[in-house]
Amino acid sequence: MFPNMNKGDFRIFGKPIVIIKINGQKVANWKDFKVDINGLGDVDSFNIKLPWDVSDKPHDELLYSGSKSSSIIVNGGAEITIEAGFEGENVKLLIDGKMDNAHWNFDSDDGESVEIKGRSLAAAPYDFKETVKYQNLTATDAHAQIAVKHGLNPVAPIRTSAMIGEYINDDHATVTRETSHWDFVLYLAENEGFVSRVRGKEWYFGPVEMLPGFSEAPLSFSWGHNILSPLEFERAPNAARNLIVEVISWQPGKKKGKGTRIVEKASFTTSSSGHKYTIREYRPNITRDQAQRLAQNFLLQMSKEQITGSFSCDFFTELDNDRRIALHGVGAGLSQIYFISRLELSGDKEQGLQAALEFSNLPLSESGSFK
Repeated sequence: MFPNMNKGDFRIFGKPIVIIKINGQKVANWKDFKVDINGLGDVDSFNIKLPWDVSDKPHDELLYSGSKSSSIIVNGGAEITIEAGFEGENVKLLIDGKMDNAHWNFDSDDGESVEIKGRSLAAAPYDFKETVKYQNLTATDAHAQIAVKHGLNPVAPIRTSAMIGEYINDDHATVTRETSHWDFVLYLAENEGFVSRVRGKEWYFGPVEMLPGFSEAPLSFSWGHNILSPLEFERAPNAARNLIVEVISWQPGKKKGKGTRIVEKASFTTSSSGHKYTIREYRPNITRDQAQRLAQNFLLQMSKEQITGSFSCDFFTELDNDRRIALHGVGAGLSQIYFISRLELSGDKEQGLQAALEFSNLPLSESGSFK
């Protein structure tokens, strides 16, 4: 009916491979798992269900409770890694994180099991709060110090040059109150037009277009071909409640090196209390009134054009929140390139691997835009 309506790859037929480790040791068996990749600038999370032994001679030393000793899950903390893929190809690291809580279920029909919930290693800077004292550092230097403090490897493809104190003063902001390291890095990313993402033990801080998957060709999906039901779209003109538009300008001063930075924002009065997404437009040498009018115009235009949606599909190792997708077979306007805003990767020992994703045609992220 439509051009390219059957465009897109099918999942290769191969045995699913799932590797779940507790403190670096692979568990012998598993029941199911779910990993939520919650978007750039957010903390990813996981949920795994594993078999449990009540025995002094367990099948797995990582998953038991005995009369004299028990697994580390009972007595201490645990670092959890989940990898998945298919036989004959490299498995992909889905998440590396820490256990937040464990729930045991002793069921006569289903048997004994433990459900472990946790978050990625971004949880450490998310939970750690202090009064920030990094004003005399650049954003990339401050990010590097914070990342190392939490055992993460800083990845910054571009080094910034402005001292943090400069835009704190320009924006009349203050960081003298106690704030989490995670929120502070998001504040730095917003001011630099960067994004922040923790994947495994790497903490990325830089332009979104320099993330590994962004330059790759979009993954193709077609309704009725390699998309599982349901495929949903939503378009709500003039109702982009979580959208903020910033117009940023710079007016040079009379003295060399002196000038005025202008930041004008626009958002709908019906804005929700949930996550806020920012689109930035840079226009040099305009007045504050001109910047405000531009911000309002951009907001109206973008809200008219915004399309969001969701669908389920087979598990592809290439899927990630820095990889674009191209939808086909749904007609003009809906068939276009989209950006993944949230990704859920799941596995069931009996039913295999699946993915579910949310997408938007506007290139939004938690702490910045693709501009």
